[in-house]
This record gives sequence, structure tokens and C-alpha cells, in this order.
Amino acid sequence: MNLMTRGLKQLIFGLIFIVIFGAISFGIYRAFQVEPTCFDKIQNQTEEGVDCGKVCGNTCFQSLEPIRVLSSNLFKIRELNGQIDYDALFRVYNPNTKFGSADTEFELKILGSAGDVILSQAGGFYILPGQTKYIYIPLLKTNTTGIRAELDIRRASWEKLEGVFNEEVRLTVKSKDYFANGKPGVSARVTGTIFNSSDFDFDKVDVVVVIFKNNIPIGANKTEMRTLLSKSDRFFEVDWVNEVPENPDRIDVEASTNVFMNSNFIRSYGTQEKFQQPF
Repeated sequence: MNLMTRGLKQLIFGLIFIVIFGAISFGIYRAFQVEPTCFDKIQNQTEEGVDCGKVCGNTCFQSLEPIRVLSSNLFKIRELNGQIDYDALFRVYNPNTKFGSADTEFELKILGSAGDVILSQAGGFYILPGQTKYIYIPLLKTNTTGIRAELDIRRASWEKLEGVFNEEVRLTVKSKDYFANGKPGVSARVTGTIFNSSDFDFDKVDVVVVIFKNNIPIGANKTEMRTLLSKSDRFFEVDWVNEVPENPDRIDVEASTNVFMNSNFIRSYGTQEKFQQPF
């Protein structure tokens, strides 16, 4: 009987020791635990990836491809009192067919003859899933002659867009015409119409016009339309005040709208799934 009582006491004391030791260990763990911060570029605790996962309120996708810069052009516009004005034109491509970027941050650089950076400027653009588009940046002023322009993609703010999104957003160029010396102070003009074949009204549509000679861009310009209604078209016009080197043999007109800022459009096809993936 005494042996049984002694054994029972030892068992009780052992259980009490385990409980106390476990509580102390858990307290030490909680005191020194590193909480996920979701912005420190480190995978902490329950994060499923670097600064992503359920705890951060976003989703980890490791297989996305970066936005590609397909081509770059630098146009010298004018030189006056030692200051040179340039326009830059880039062609970019998003290879991800279900993900677009509402805010793609970039750094534009103009390089001189020695390869040195003579101008650097930050900016941003949106790009839709699978889209190839022009990025036109005017009024770049330097005091040194530039040789070429570069576009470095710094970060993309990805959003997952599924369903019939790509099939439904259609902005079609119905017509385009080129006129040389359209009016005093204008060396060239391009006019045309854009048709919105989607079921949605757009508050703002961006239009970029590029003129070519022998398949090489010789100039670019842009404008914007306000309120392009569903199943309707709008007239556009862009003018060049600087001298256009040659009469073009090809005109590209590209119309796009930032549906990431159109809450009604997004709600029509469900919610967005957002996450960040720096390049």
C-alpha cells in the first residue's frame, strides 16, 4: 500500500513538473517570438513566403514572370539655350495571362555617349494581363546630349484577374489619318476614332500614337479621352509642334484603360486578389 501511495505521489509530482516546465517554456517562446511584419523582406513565422501568405492578407505566387521591355526609343525634340528636350518611347510586355499590375514602378534613364546617366526619372504605369503596350514619356530635359534611353522595372503591384476579363475589354481603333502641316504651329496631326465594344463605361481612356518610317519609330504622342460610353465611339486628335523628320508610312494607335481603378468593372467579375512581387 505504501509502495502504491509513493508511486502515485511520484506520478502526480512528475505531471506537475511537466506542466510547470511547459508553461515556462511557452512563456519564453512567446517572449522571444518574432512576429511576421509583412514588409521586412524576411519570411517570418507563419508567413508562407517572403512577406506573403494568409497572415499578411495576400497570396504567394513564385512563378510570375517579370514585365519585359521589348524596345526603347529616344526622340530629340528641340534644343534651345543649351537645353535639350527629349521624348522617350518604350514597348513593354506582361507575359502573365491572369495577372496585371495596377502600379508598375520604373526608373527611366537617359545615357550619354560615355554610357553615363545624364538624366534619371521615376514613374509608373498599369498593364493588363498578357498585354503589350507603349509607354510614352515626354518632356525630358537635359543639358547634355543623350544617346539612348533605358527603362528599369523596379516593382509591380500584381492583381489576379480571371473570368472573361481579357475577352470583354475591347477598345478598337476604327480609323486613323495623318496630316502634315495641319495648321499654323502644328507640323503634323493624327486623328481617328476609338470604339468601346465592351459593356462598360470608362471614365478615362489613354491613347498613344506612334508614327513609323521603314518600320522604325520616328515620333510619338499621346492624349486621353474622358467618358467613353459602352458601345460608342469617340474622336481623338494629337498634334506635333516639333518638326516630324519624314512623312510616316505606318501609324500605330493604341488605346487602353486602367480597369484597376474602375470598381464597378471589377465587381462585375468578383473580387481582386492582391499581392506584391518586387523584381
